[in-house]
Amino acid sequence: MNALWTAYLFHIREQIRTKGFRITSIVISLLILGYFAYNHFSSNEEKVLVSVINTSSYSIDEKVLKENIDGLNLTIKELKDEEEEQEKIKDQDLDHLVVIEEKDSIPVLNYYYHRSPDPTVLFSFTTQLQQQYLAKVSTEQALSQEVVSQLFQSIPVEETMLAENNGSLGIVYVFIFLMYTFILMFGQGVAMSITGEKSTRVMEVMITKIKPIYMLFAKILSSLTAGLIQVSVFFLSGYLAYLIGWINTDQFNIVGFDFDLSQINAGLIIGFVFFFACGYLVYALCFAALGSLISRTEDLGSVMGPVMVLVVGALMVGIKTMMDPTGGLVSFSTYFPFFSPIVAYSKFVMGEISTLELLISGAVLIISIGLIAYAASRIYVKGVMVYGEKFKWSHLSVMLKK
Repeated sequence: MNALWTAYLFHIREQIRTKGFRITSIVISLLILGYFAYNHFSSNEEKVLVSVINTSSYSIDEKVLKENIDGLNLTIKELKDEEEEQEKIKDQDLDHLVVIEEKDSIPVLNYYYHRSPDPTVLFSFTTQLQQQYLAKVSTEQALSQEVVSQLFQSIPVEETMLAENNGSLGIVYVFIFLMYTFILMFGQGVAMSITGEKSTRVMEVMITKIKPIYMLFAKILSSLTAGLIQVSVFFLSGYLAYLIGWINTDQFNIVGFDFDLSQINAGLIIGFVFFFACGYLVYALCFAALGSLISRTEDLGSVMGPVMVLVVGALMVGIKTMMDPTGGLVSFSTYFPFFSPIVAYSKFVMGEISTLELLISGAVLIISIGLIAYAASRIYVKGVMVYGEKFKWSHLSVMLKK
């Protein structure tokens, strides 16, 4: 165990001291701070540029529109300016163009936008026109004031969430993104490191000083530690932005997903660390085992295909979990070790998994890591001394049997 500890400390110091690790940590931390700073300072200055061309007998109340649309900058144009305003939208000098016409006394609204419509803008205009049209019809039909009031009566809607939500979609999104990035960056880094040591013949010297199996687990555990340190730095950057006041906790969202900071508790943090570490170990062991079979780094891509398919599959199933946490595929993936780190934690955050199911998923994951570690160690011990042979998948079964 002393040899394992010595190798672990050597690799962790080597990774943390590299320029790549430091530069990545600093750059991404600055990007996180910059992202929150931009959102904070631009939110108060953001304007919604809207042009209106009205050829109908209906009027538009600009005061009411500004109450419903934050940052509205309304400009009234003539019909002859329609083509010019459309060109402004194409050039992104204008956000929206609303053209109001009248056909058979009915208001018709033509709405132009660049890429994506704004539901708030559309709803505000249509609501005003709808109310005026109802008022006009009621007057023409000589309806009583009581009937008119009933026509304008809004339907009350009461929303009740029945799911026991333990977090938010924003937390799930961040976890999936970090897990996917971490596996690709550090998992493949382990494989490239092993292959690089073989190609430079450093491996032949190292195995005379330390057992290959210690080298395997020292590399994997040191990469896990380095990754957790880096993730902690990223979260501290976000926390710094929160302390400065750049994060509005009431309206905090990431790429459209709500992020409820009040839902973060000790259970979510412990679950994050557990599933994050287990997810990395599952794939890192596979990367290390396959990396030991290759003598040249340029051949690494030829054996990583199946593992990369699993990584992408875990990402896709994780995204599906956010939309349908009770589907058949998601239920199966809760216990499938290559997908369960993302799926089980995502369901836990959303409150869509029972305590028993969570414990079973965690137990299956731990047992699977043990089995994968056993198989990976047998492949690694044999593979690190194989040079020059072209890789064949049949070699794996031979190494496992020896």
